[in-house]
Formats: sequence, C-alpha cells, structure tokens
Amino acid sequence: MRSPRIRLQHLRAFIAVADEGGFRRAGSRLNSSQSVISRTIKTLEEEIGSRLFDRSKHGVKLSPEGRLLMPFARRALESVEEAVNKACAATRGELGQLIIGYNDISLRTVLPAILVHFCREFPGVDLKLLSRATNEMCPENTQGSISKGQIDVGFVIGPVVDSELDSLLLERDELIVALSKSHRLAKRKVISIAELRNETFLMSISDPWMIYTRRANDLCRKAGFLPRSAISTEDFDTTLTLVAANLGVTLSPRSIASFHSDAIACKSLLEKTEAFDITIVWRKDNASSLLSNFLKSVDTVHGCLQS
Repeated sequence: MRSPRIRLQHLRAFIAVADEGGFRRAGSRLNSSQSVISRTIKTLEEEIGSRLFDRSKHGVKLSPEGRLLMPFARRALESVEEAVNKACAATRGELGQLIIGYNDISLRTVLPAILVHFCREFPGVDLKLLSRATNEMCPENTQGSISKGQIDVGFVIGPVVDSELDSLLLERDELIVALSKSHRLAKRKVISIAELRNETFLMSISDPWMIYTRRANDLCRKAGFLPRSAISTEDFDTTLTLVAANLGVTLSPRSIASFHSDAIACKSLLEKTEAFDITIVWRKDNASSLLSNFLKSVDTVHGCLQS
C-alpha cells in the first residue's frame, strides 16, 4: 500500500471545515470558493481511504475517523508553520548562534554595551563568547580563527592588515604605570620610564598579554634599561593584585588598571606611547544576517560604521 499523498492545503481545508462547520464558511476563512474546499476534502478522503465528515442538510461534522485525525492534523500544521517562522527568523538574523572572540581590553571597554544592545534587540540569538589573543584570531601572514570561520567576529588589538578581513577601529587605550598606593611615586601625576629603572617589574607572560609586555619592554629599552622582572603571571588581574601589595610595578593598559583603581595608583607616562587600537574584525565574505545585525548594534552604540 502506498502512503497517502497529503499536502498542507488538505490539512488547512480539513481544519477549517471542522472549525467552521461547513464548506462555504471554510472557503471564506481560507479566501477560497466552496467548490474548491469541497474538492480538496474529497481528495483528502480518497487519499486516506476514510470518510472524514458526516454531511447533512444542517451542515457537516467530523466523523469518528475525522475526530481521530484532527489532533494530528493540527500538530502537523503547527509544526510546519513553526519551522517556516523559525527559518524566516534565521534569515533575518533573529535566530542562530554568533561566535564572538574578545580580549580583556574589549571586555572592559566596548564589548559589554554592545552585547546589552544586541541581546535586547535580538533575544533569540545565542552568543558564544571566546577569550582569545589577537595573534590567534588574526595573526600576521597566516590564517587565524576569524579567517578560518571558527569565530564570526573578533575584538582585537589592531591595526589589522589582511585582505580577507574587514576591520574598524572602535576605541584607543593607552599604557600607564600601575603602582601601589604606598609607593614612593604614587603621589606623582606623571612618571617617566627612566624613573622606574631600579624598580621590580611584574610581567604578564601568557600569550594573550604578550603584546602589552613587549610594548613595555620596548619602552624600557628606549630609556636605556631592561626591566627587572622577579614575578611573572598569566594575566593582568593577578599582576595588578600583586602591584597593590607593593611587590612591584607594571605597565598596564589604562582600561585594565582602572578596574583596580581602588587598590592601586594609575599614573600617566611622560613619554609618548603608541596607543592600543581596540578593533572589531570580521571576514569580508561573511554575508550572515546575524553578523549584519551585530554590526548594526556596534554602529548604534559607537557610531563608528559608515553607510
């Protein structure tokens, strides 16, 4: 025996006739004629091999077979409509998953406000946040996790030079001196790198933080000395906690140090230093509506995207 060939219009007509109690009213509900609805129900009954309605001069009502079929027909139609609605929502970028790479500077500056706006506008989208170093997301001279499609959009320290990627500068951060509040230089407004020659430096040496450590080392070399490091850590939060205990000093991005400003002193450097560019990066060929909606949130919050 072959399976019945049942189409969505069969189920819609079947449900409408049952709800309205007649073919004419069902036709009005479905913007169709009484004769078309009658033929549709007749075809459905032939496919199933059962009479679905009892017909009389007073109208029609479900037969026992029709009553058995009805809950399944409603669920089937609801499931199809739900699937179509979800597919349309996904096309509009209102459903799905967006993978976002970030670093600690973006987490303490631009990222939270962007996420608040995006989640409010698109609550059906799942966000996966991955803490990643810049040289993992978009390294020089090779493909990183953004180019490979492992991350949809990343917040990195720029500038970014990659023909496969688009990028935009969001904000700039600066390098400052972080000291214990009891340190001899804590009351100074501005400090020269040369004044730190004899200080013990605390350094963060894990991969995500090496870009800052290298910048600090370069500044010290230009001042004629190499920083004396007695304690190395894997993150700036640990480093700054130890700075607060007066175990040494460090050069830190201002955005990171400001989160510890109740326990440490943050002092500007006399020397002009290169800024840290907080940059958002994505693949040029990524036509995802999810990404487009996320970039609109970036534009709303920071007004940095040009039409």
